[in-house]
This record gives sequence, structure tokens and C-alpha cells, in this order.
Amino acid sequence: MSFPASAALSTPWLPGRTMLRYGVSVAGPVAVSGAHFLASLIFLDSLPADHFGLFSFVMVAVSFMMSANGALTGMPLTLVGAGREVRSACFVANGPLCLAVAALLLAALCYNGASFSTAAALSLYGAVFTFRWFARCFAYVEGNIARALGSDVLYGAVLVAGLGALKLSGHFSFAHGAETLLAASLIALMPYGRDFFGQMMAALRRRAFVDYAQLFRQHTRWSLMGVALTEVTANAHAYLVTFISGPGAFALLALGALLMRPAALAQTALPDLERPAMARAIARGDARALRHISRAFTGGLSAAWFGNVLLCAGLLAFAPDILPQKDYALGQVALVAAIAAVIMAARAFRTAPAVLLQAAGEFKALARVSMESAILSVGATLALLLLWGPVASLGGILLGDLVILGRTRYLARRWHAAHV
Repeated sequence: MSFPASAALSTPWLPGRTMLRYGVSVAGPVAVSGAHFLASLIFLDSLPADHFGLFSFVMVAVSFMMSANGALTGMPLTLVGAGREVRSACFVANGPLCLAVAALLLAALCYNGASFSTAAALSLYGAVFTFRWFARCFAYVEGNIARALGSDVLYGAVLVAGLGALKLSGHFSFAHGAETLLAASLIALMPYGRDFFGQMMAALRRRAFVDYAQLFRQHTRWSLMGVALTEVTANAHAYLVTFISGPGAFALLALGALLMRPAALAQTALPDLERPAMARAIARGDARALRHISRAFTGGLSAAWFGNVLLCAGLLAFAPDILPQKDYALGQVALVAAIAAVIMAARAFRTAPAVLLQAAGEFKALARVSMESAILSVGATLALLLLWGPVASLGGILLGDLVILGRTRYLARRWHAAHV
């Protein structure tokens, strides 16, 4: 496919309009991010380091499950020409994926010392939250952003109200916190309505597994490989530190990374908005629109990162007592936060070219990049962890992210040169 030189931009790109568009899109993730931030503070203040580490591990694992869900079921919905068969296949595949999430989380939590009842509640929470993410992706593809926004806001409100009530009543515990997370994720499914669940039941009746098998062979296997290997690059420290040094050791890294969560949430949310827009621009042959989307995308992520860094620096410099630090020195927390900020900067600049390549269907090339970075990241993270400890292990993550940044930007430039 090549773009005509005279391709006109269908809609003028205006900074104010872009900011409003991003503001509406990010409002829901900001509500979720704010709720998770407050939840993290409550868990941190109320529980021993091991339990806070387990909670933080669940947040990392669920984020990966959301990305895997997007690769297996959300991404195919944005493909050009995705009709009823593709949608039915994605609906059918979503159920087994969510069950797999629950099983894997249950095993990991029990292995790391959680009680069975608490592990069960958290694993069900992961499954329901992953299911909700598919519903959210579907709402974006349908152009029904209000449902996605309503679900996000409802989830955040229920979670904050529930955990706050437990904290104020003096009855907060790890088990009660897990149950509140599960309840909030279940209630947050309500805005998607009967028609969404009706389409899901209709897809199940059509038994669209065969359709999904073909979809997997053609597209999603490469997308899933890329997501899995990117997760290894981005969060190898979470898994290695938790399973080698214990959840208590991971708690320090989680506390420092907590300060950069707003930027991380923007990097998770905006691709769901811009991937379909890029796919439509590619289908129209609208080169100018594609360039403007990419610039606005990177600009929005950079602005979110800069604001987050200012907030983080101000908090550590002028109001460090807001963060319950337990046995961690402020200098340790600030060091981890600084490394996390550099990692987030690399991801802010790599996201737009990576999403462009996804929209263009370059999943195999992205999988190769992720494989290269994953091998390097895991090796470096493990070596640094064993030699100098958990904080040093973040250097391996940064190294892997820099590799992805350089390779995705190179591939995006090459794709533009071949198609524009």
C-alpha cells in the first residue's frame, strides 16, 4: 500500500482539539490510576512489606494480562475489515483467556505465601479485570467511549470507597482488600449493558473457535509474542525479584515505581484510542493524518511524563511524609523513582512508532524486536540482581527499553519510507 502524495487530512489537527480528545480518553484511566494509587498507599500503610509486595506483584501481573488480552482479542477488532466473524471469534477467545489469568495468578500467589482464600480473590479479580479490559476495547472500537469512561470511573469510585471505609473502620486486612478489588471489578462491568453480554452469548452459540484459530495463525500469534516478550523486557525485575528475593524485596521497587504510575497509565490508555485511528488513516491512504496522529500521540505521552515528573519531584522534596515509607530511606525511594522516570521517558518515545507498526500489521517485525530486547533485559536484570541487589536490577529493564526504542523508531521510519 502506498499513500498518494496529495492525500488530504480529513480532519484538521488542532492542539486544543487533540488535548480535549486525549482528556476525554484519559479521564477513565486517570480515575483507575488514582484509585490504584490510593489503594497502594492504603495497602502500604496497613500491611507488612510481604503483603504489599504481593499486592504490587498482582498489579504488574494484571497489567500484563490486560496487554495479552489486547493482543489476542482487542487488537483483531481494529483490523481493517474486521466483521462479525472476527468479533464473534474474539468474544469466544476472551473467556478461556480470563480463566487462564485466574489459574496463573492463583498458582503464583500461593507459591509466594498468600493464603488460598486471598489468592483466590485476587486471581478472580485479575480474571474479571482482564474481561473488563476486553469490554473496554470493544467499546472503543464501537465508538462508545462513554461506556468505557463510565466503567473506569465506577471502578475507581467503588474501590476507593470500599478501601477507605475498611481503613477508617479499622477492619482493613489483606483478605478484605482483595475482596474489595474483586467487588469493584465486578460492579464496573455494569455500564457495558445487556447488548454487550448479548453479543457475547450469541458468539458462544455460534461456536466461533474455528474462526479464532485462523485469526490466531494470521495475526494474533505474532502480536501475543510481541506483548509477552515486551512484558519480559519491561517487568523482568518484578518476576525475578519476587521469586528470587521475595515479595518484601520487590516492595521497595514497587513504592518507587508507584510515583510514576500516572505516566504509565497514559502509556497504557492512549494506544487503545490511537491504534484504531492509525489503522483508519492507513486504510484511507492519509499520510498527513498518520503523521499528525503520531506527533500528537508522542506529544501527549511526553506531556503526561513531564507532569508526572514534576509531581513526583515536588512530592519527594516538599511532602515526603505523605508516602508511608516503612523501613525504606527516602534516598532509596527517590533513586528508584528517578530510574523509573528514565524508563518511562524511553517508553513515551517508543509507544507511537510501536502502535503505528501494530496498526500496519507489522507484528512479526515487532516480535523480533521484543525477542532481542527480552534476551538482553532478562540477562542483564538477573546479573545485576545477583551482583548488586534489587535496585540495581532496574538497569537491565532500562537497557531493554532503550533497545526497543531504537529498533521501533528505525522500523517506523523504514515503513514510512516504503509506504509514503
